[in-house]
Amino acid sequence: MEKVDLVIVGAGIFGLTNAATYHRLHPQANVIILDAAPCIGGPWALHRIFPGLKTNNLLGMFEHPDFPMDEEKFGVRKGEHIPAEKVLQYLKAFADGSDITAFLRLSTKVEVIRKDKEQWELQCTSLATGSTYSITTPKLIVAVGNTNKPKMPSYPTSGSFQPPVVHSKDFPAHHAEIVKPNTHTLVIGGGKSAWDVSYACATQPNATATILICPSGNGPNWLTPTHVTPFTLWLEKLVFTRFFGYMSPCPWASTTGLEGWIRAFLHGTGLGRKVVAAFWKVLGDDAIALNKLYSHPETAKLVPWRGAFEVANCLSIHNYPTDFFDLVREGRIRVMIDEVQSLEAEKEVLLKSGVTLQVDAVVCATGWKVGQTLRFEPESLEKALGLPTTRPPTSDEASFIETTSASLLTQYPSLKRSTTRTNHIDPSLRSAQPPISTHQPYRLHRFIVPPTLLLSRSIAFSGAMYSLGTFPLAYIQSLWIGAYLSCTLPLPQSAHEVVEDMYRDTQYCVLRSAGGYGRVAPDIVFDSLPYFDVLLRDLGLDGRRKGGGVGEVWRSYGPEDYRGLVGEWMQGESKKGEKYLDEKKNV
Repeated sequence: MEKVDLVIVGAGIFGLTNAATYHRLHPQANVIILDAAPCIGGPWALHRIFPGLKTNNLLGMFEHPDFPMDEEKFGVRKGEHIPAEKVLQYLKAFADGSDITAFLRLSTKVEVIRKDKEQWELQCTSLATGSTYSITTPKLIVAVGNTNKPKMPSYPTSGSFQPPVVHSKDFPAHHAEIVKPNTHTLVIGGGKSAWDVSYACATQPNATATILICPSGNGPNWLTPTHVTPFTLWLEKLVFTRFFGYMSPCPWASTTGLEGWIRAFLHGTGLGRKVVAAFWKVLGDDAIALNKLYSHPETAKLVPWRGAFEVANCLSIHNYPTDFFDLVREGRIRVMIDEVQSLEAEKEVLLKSGVTLQVDAVVCATGWKVGQTLRFEPESLEKALGLPTTRPPTSDEASFIETTSASLLTQYPSLKRSTTRTNHIDPSLRSAQPPISTHQPYRLHRFIVPPTLLLSRSIAFSGAMYSLGTFPLAYIQSLWIGAYLSCTLPLPQSAHEVVEDMYRDTQYCVLRSAGGYGRVAPDIVFDSLPYFDVLLRDLGLDGRRKGGGVGEVWRSYGPEDYRGLVGEWMQGESKKGEKYLDEKKNV
């Protein structure tokens, strides 16, 4: 049995970032990064990308704070979306530059994770050789993310149905088979991956695609231009300004000083709530107007069903070289609100409305099984870990949920409107909630550590949430986790306070992010800056990095603003150690 100091499960952005930070804090530690894929990158791994796929982010907003993406080296220019293959190239360079490539153990599936006293035991299978073995470690970081296990629908299928039926995760492997001239592809789903697949297919000569959106779901994704509002503000930058954050009723945001006063006015008074409602309406209406969705009956079907306030992680940027909506207006991409009834003979797809489509391929962009996809034993361990669950809450848990929800709705009345799909084309379905697969979301302290295991300092979940600031989130979480596992991060004194705050934060995401994944995992798209502040405050670092005053309110944050945090924290810890030694000498 192999024994190491730290195991990280997942070799995507969060896994690699945690490895780099921990290695910097503990250069002598024996670290292993496990991943079932044959390549690093998570959703940016070689088998997950295809020609034309790009980041939503523009250059400068999708990079590790301490490892800027060099324009010359990676061939991406300012104002450009980053091609997927460049992201992978960048991640490989980051791993090499951080000296963590030797830690990688790819094509290795973690079959089961067990807790044995002070150790974690991971049973693994090498997918290359078929051999099985075990690893034990006192420290475990789970960084598998939320897009690693596809949610694949099952349809009654005729034995003579010919076209390939794949999940969008496997679309890259079938790209040459599906994306070609003179074909018609059925793409099931209303999220960004559905748009990406349909665009790739419909831009081929004489090729078309149909986007099929389920009536009971959340509807079409919000797809906005890179710059929005009448002032043509860069949306990514706008989201990461404190002014923008004031418009979201965040319970973990600062309540002191000028910020506290502004938030109290905006969310605690009737006039303030009208200002907030108007802000979100202008933002949403502007995105719809810029895309000219009401200019054509087909694009009108792509008007999001929920308002901008509720969009959460279902927010994407138009990152295509030509106008996606022109393809819809021209009939090369058709939009239907319907569901598949069955896959019939040869190339026929029968819809529940009775319509029959002739297709050459079916791509199910139906999302992911959000939540933890690893297997933990014994079964009681999953409850202790605070994982998303279909298990009904206990009486104590139900009491916490009820009390916390009532308190949040009283404090932030605007959350009461995050319950409807006001733009659904069927009025009878506007008040109905889409079905969910869990009864409870992740219940983690700071969205990272199970409260029941907080004192053990042995496990952390990294990236089990949604934010537009992927790299700053991974970086700041990695430092928090590194300090936590190293026993240098101060912990709250009150266990009851930890549980209360955990329910407040996680239940807020349930109420706030109705249009996203808040009912399963933390969805903090518009509350990221205050979350970064909380983690940095725990570390004894200042999250306000714009020099204070008006600049702190209006100037936008990017990865560069968090550059050097690890070194800053290490220097602070070194000074603490020197101070301790001096005090000891003087005793």
